Amino acid sequence: MKHFLPIIFLLIFNSAFAQEGLRIIMDTKPVGSVIRLSKYVGDMTVPLDSLRYRGEAEINFKYDSRFTDGVYVVDIGELESFQLIIVNQENMVAHIYESGAGMAFKPDQSKENDAFNIMMNLSDVYSSSMDTLNTATKFLSDFDPRHATVMDSLELVYHRIADAYNNSLGLLENLFPESYSAQVLVPLDKIPLRSQKPEWRAMFDNDPAFNHVHYFAYINFNDERIITNPYLSNKVLDYLYNYTERSEQGVKESIDKILSMPNMHPKVQSFLIDLLVDFFADKEAAEFIDHINRNYLGSCDLPLSEETLKKINSSVKFKSGDQLPQIKIPNQTNHQVPIHGLTGDLNVVVFWASWCPHCMREIPKLQELYNEMQGKLGVYAISLDTNKTDWINAINGMNLRWLNVNDLKGWQSETLTQFGVTSSPTLFLVDDKLRFLGRASSFDGLSELVRTQLAE
Repeated sequence: MKHFLPIIFLLIFNSAFAQEGLRIIMDTKPVGSVIRLSKYVGDMTVPLDSLRYRGEAEINFKYDSRFTDGVYVVDIGELESFQLIIVNQENMVAHIYESGAGMAFKPDQSKENDAFNIMMNLSDVYSSSMDTLNTATKFLSDFDPRHATVMDSLELVYHRIADAYNNSLGLLENLFPESYSAQVLVPLDKIPLRSQKPEWRAMFDNDPAFNHVHYFAYINFNDERIITNPYLSNKVLDYLYNYTERSEQGVKESIDKILSMPNMHPKVQSFLIDLLVDFFADKEAAEFIDHINRNYLGSCDLPLSEETLKKINSSVKFKSGDQLPQIKIPNQTNHQVPIHGLTGDLNVVVFWASWCPHCMREIPKLQELYNEMQGKLGVYAISLDTNKTDWINAINGMNLRWLNVNDLKGWQSETLTQFGVTSSPTLFLVDDKLRFLGRASSFDGLSELVRTQLAE
């Protein structure tokens, strides 16, 4: 008996701690499929482990140091994907089984995933209601004699739907107050409404203006867990697309708002810089990457990814204080004009073309500033025209009296590569020693750079 009790205790001890990860009971048999477990970092998934399913009754994924708190995804080949929450490396048993619509996934006895599933169901209901509302709005004719009245009614419906969703999320917080869903996901998904606070209601009479200011009102940017799921990425991109003013300065102000949230955790700021650089690199909008580089990198030691640093370096040719290349380009009479011919206290190098409508709107604004500053602003205007007559006609038509140059090679010009120019107009502001101060794609962006320099 003395030996029997320790054996029983050892068996119980071993069975209690035998599982150290995620155990999935396979009640369906997707033989041949690769089953992969990945975790979310923003809206990207990082694969952690995978295996080819060969008909086993169950499969196991063991935890290691990579399994931090957050949202994970189980992929069954190309057939199905299932999200789940893993917190504190909770040992978990889950089932994958056949359902009417294909396969289903259900964790057993996991309060974290109970809360998560409730939230996903609430989100589905909200999304379905909003899809119906958006359809009704889209089909409302501008010629409807009661257009304004109907729009007011639809706006009221939106507030009721969003308010009901927020109330449901509040109930979830009360039911599972310690859960990852309540502490991390609910604040990310809760919808700020101008009807929620008297001061909001008094200041804003429309939702776009309100969301432009308060879209991130419920998010704690000091909680690094907010980057362990796709919600923050989606929220930031939604803000850029829907609640950002469509101008260069408007986009820069949105970047500043996103990257200057109070008490932001360094890992969160690094993640947001990665996200924004990737977004603007895809759009070939180097002026915004330059803005991020000049204002949010500097000498700080943020844990940026190697990929992000490569994109910054490829998009931003010059760092603040860098000397511009010593180029020489022909003018209208084929004389080589060196860039060091610029003699202003501040100087602009602008890439433009007579065939570019945006350029032809922006150049007169630059000319007005040039005239106002009376010799204190120099301009070296590099044309992308390949037809010399068109270029000279544009110069004469606008009476451009600054340094005008053109090698007539258009987009094949080596100068564009040297300056990292991919669109027109592109404007560089430099000091009296031709040291880089900033980059813009419009006069408004340039004007802001000039104002900043004059204020220093």
